[in-house]
Amino acid sequence: MLDHLALSESGFLFDARTGLTYTLSRTGTFLLRSLIDGADAETLPERLVASYDVEPLVARRDIEQFLFRLSDIGVLRKDDSDEEVTA
Repeated sequence: MLDHLALSESGFLFDARTGLTYTLSRTGTFLLRSLIDGADAETLPERLVASYDVEPLVARRDIEQFLFRLSDIGVLRKDDSDEEVTA
């Protein structure tokens, strides 16, 4: 569950667990919004390809890096869902 996150249309992210705030790029906002709205991480590459002019391999690589970074800073944790969030 990602209900501890508040994400604005402009990419302002508030993590209620930590009280920390972040600013995301337009693409990062798109990806995190998709996850918050219930998308499976496995569908993120095809969503990104459909919405932006990006090659599938580039999309997968960028998403993996983005999810790693969110995990690294503590925004995403293994206990946020029953399954690990990966792309």
